Amino acid sequence: MGFMRRVNGFALAGLMVALAVLLVGAECGEQAEATKVGEVTQAPEATEAATEAPTAAPAETKEAAEAPTATPAPTQEATEAPAEAPTATPEPTQEPTEAPTPTPEPTEAPTEAASEPESYKVGDIIEISDFALVALGWETVTHDLFQPLEGNQFVAVELVLVNQDDSPAAVSTLLQMSLKDSTDQQYTLDIGAQSAVTEGSPDGELAAGEKIRGKIGFQVPEDASGLVFVFEPNLLGTGKVFIELGDSPISLDPPAELPGEIAPEAFALGDIVEIGDFTLVVNSVESSAGSDFLKPAEGNEFVIVDVTLENTRDESVAVSSLLQMSLKDETGLYFAVNLLAATAGGGTTPDGELAAGESLRGQVGFEVPSDAEGLLFVFDPNIVGTGRAFVALD
Repeated sequence: MGFMRRVNGFALAGLMVALAVLLVGAECGEQAEATKVGEVTQAPEATEAATEAPTAAPAETKEAAEAPTATPAPTQEATEAPAEAPTATPEPTQEPTEAPTPTPEPTEAPTEAASEPESYKVGDIIEISDFALVALGWETVTHDLFQPLEGNQFVAVELVLVNQDDSPAAVSTLLQMSLKDSTDQQYTLDIGAQSAVTEGSPDGELAAGEKIRGKIGFQVPEDASGLVFVFEPNLLGTGKVFIELGDSPISLDPPAELPGEIAPEAFALGDIVEIGDFTLVVNSVESSAGSDFLKPAEGNEFVIVDVTLENTRDESVAVSSLLQMSLKDETGLYFAVNLLAATAGGGTTPDGELAAGESLRGQVGFEVPSDAEGLLFVFDPNIVGTGRAFVALD
């Protein structure tokens, strides 16, 4: 079951290569500058310990106030010592003349620090190129089927992205995101690690103002330290974002909104939507706890979306539920098609070739958290083109 749940991840890996080509366009060769515009913070912790510390200070100051009463006695002995001290002063004056010579060495340190790229932290809201993004944290992940190499571990970084441009843009975890450790060793997307992650990855086309949230899986040594997440907005341009993840796993709640975010226009159940070479109708939606043999993970549920597609072209077209259909919740979290969900619901996915004018009805399954809200069904008529339709399922 776990293996099939991740089949979509493998299918999308090839798709990301094609989408990445669309990402560069007019931005090729441009210098992208990153700017921090805000931050996501956790609830403040209690500060009682800090407030108690000053109360102990006055007790010490009273003792210190009495100490000066004993100092007058030594002052008389001290007045006699200086009479002999001047005779020894000429010798030390020669040593300081040699000490200043090593001083130029420390001047090299600032030059090295200045050459290091600017870095950000988990929770920082960053704008770069046409994107606003924030890393919400990271965690180690395990899986019964997918295992890292001996001495390694799977790590997942959670990210939220918004396309601030007024035209669609594509995002590729494979080509735009990586990790580095304290030795500057680089780690790219790991298929095994991504398959072990329950949530989807932040991949695909983003409409103007659209938000996407997901987790990116990497495989790193267990003793790796100083992990830094790297995002490159322009594949053929310049400019990167470096986000320090910290020494311990951390998780922040996603912000309600990011700069430039615009809620996509969404159709309703039963609306006839014309897009690309298709007419789309989402007939109904239902949730399912699965069957005796096919069940969602604890805390999740299956969502079955019943759709009808019609080919409006004069020639045949192909339909792929894996590559053209997905779900998103109100936080932007992405969910790919789950083949087991549709099977558990007793349906058949709308896949295959449609002849000119042909219609096809089928059921598309997803696995989502039981408390997910604001679900949108997303249909992409052109796998490597632009333009998508959103249908509200609530």
